[in-house]
Amino acid sequence: MKDGETKKLNAMYGISRVVSPKYRTRAWRVSLSRQGKKLVKNFPDKKYGDIHRALTMARLHRDELLGRYPPTTRKQMCSILRQNNRSGIPGVYSYAKKYTLHNGTTRECRYWEATWQGENYDSISARFSVKTYGEDMARQLAIRARKKGVSAISGVFWVSARGVVAPQTIEESVVHAHEEATAS
Repeated sequence: MKDGETKKLNAMYGISRVVSPKYRTRAWRVSLSRQGKKLVKNFPDKKYGDIHRALTMARLHRDELLGRYPPTTRKQMCSILRQNNRSGIPGVYSYAKKYTLHNGTTRECRYWEATWQGENYDSISARFSVKTYGEDMARQLAIRARKKGVSAISGVFWVSARGVVAPQTIEESVVHAHEEATAS
């Protein structure tokens, strides 16, 4: 994704419209999550004069938060050790694959595998047989493959990147919010 596309895609990043007739609320909400913390603040139209000024203040606040708490990079996300990890190295694990021979006997092949995300969020893996390389060498090869794969990763981790809904421009968001406000 090119830089200009990222800016257009994320013009309303972390900002949503809150309209609640029950509570008589019409506001822009800034909502970000950073390292397990939720950062949320509302910008009511009434307090800031109108929908446009409230959006401007919400965007300024969001930009300030992004400066203080930048988004997690994809490399940082790849370095998080998950709770179910048993190898001690993120994205590297061993497993055994069972298969049955024609005569009915069962065999087991053990592997060390490394996984990481490609540039298009696809899963990439490298597998090394314990039978071919030995336990220690298969593990080391998996670790090296993982490091090499992760070193090629760049950019920011966006949770919604896989299922991106067509983004709205700021103008479209304001028009839509204004239409909702006048309809209720």
